[in-house]
Amino acid sequence: MKRLALSTLAALPAAVATPHYHPRHVGIGIVHLGIGAFHRAQQAVYTDDALTQDGGDWGICGVSLRSPDVRERLAPQDGLYTTVEKSPGGIRRRVIGSVREVLFLGDERARVQGRMVAPEIRIVSLTITEKGYCHDPATGQLNFSHPDIVHDLANPDHAQSAIALVVGALDARRRSHGQPFTVLCCDNLPHNGALVRGLVTAFAQAREARLAGWIAEHVTFPSTMVDRIVPATTDGDIADNDAALGLHDAAPVVHEPFKQ
Repeated sequence: MKRLALSTLAALPAAVATPHYHPRHVGIGIVHLGIGAFHRAQQAVYTDDALTQDGGDWGICGVSLRSPDVRERLAPQDGLYTTVEKSPGGIRRRVIGSVREVLFLGDERARVQGRMVAPEIRIVSLTITEKGYCHDPATGQLNFSHPDIVHDLANPDHAQSAIALVVGALDARRRSHGQPFTVLCCDNLPHNGALVRGLVTAFAQAREARLAGWIAEHVTFPSTMVDRIVPATTDGDIADNDAALGLHDAAPVVHEPFKQ
């Protein structure tokens, strides 16, 4: 069976919705850390809607921090995948085109860093789960004894944590073109923007006080509330989706109709 890709979009059944823009012509303006199923069923869908409505260079570069699995599923498909909306009224399938690049930090560190520093990137968003922030949930403070934070302060060029990646990219931007990006936390944490601001500023302060001051002055950290039920995709879901598409999609995501 042929694989879902830009070259096979025209072969999809009419009942499967496809992008109303040409994904190949969309520039990348967002780096997303933690490109799992929730992001692909939620923020990437909103971005796809925005590209349909207004266009613009708002494509997503998705970065996996721990595993190459999503890259290996999406890269052969030109970043395309199906969202499968299940409700009592039936099933609706839609191909999303907003993810224009998928990278794995483990073996593409230079590309990840280069993308985050590029001036055309205006947003770095995150869905890395609560554990990924390396903080003490009781106080909201950065846990400086966390193994990733200890490692990243000692090895700033080989950061493991998302917090250190963000700080390192902001530092490189400060030293080069001087343009910040917006840090957009999309994890279910109370006052998530303010929380991440504190974590990023604390890590930056540990590196260099002047860097922390620049971040405090120039970088925005909006708070967000996001919601959608996104169950794990099963082998049966993939098989059913392939049958409906007449193509193989290695990375569909299943979700409910509601989204916030």
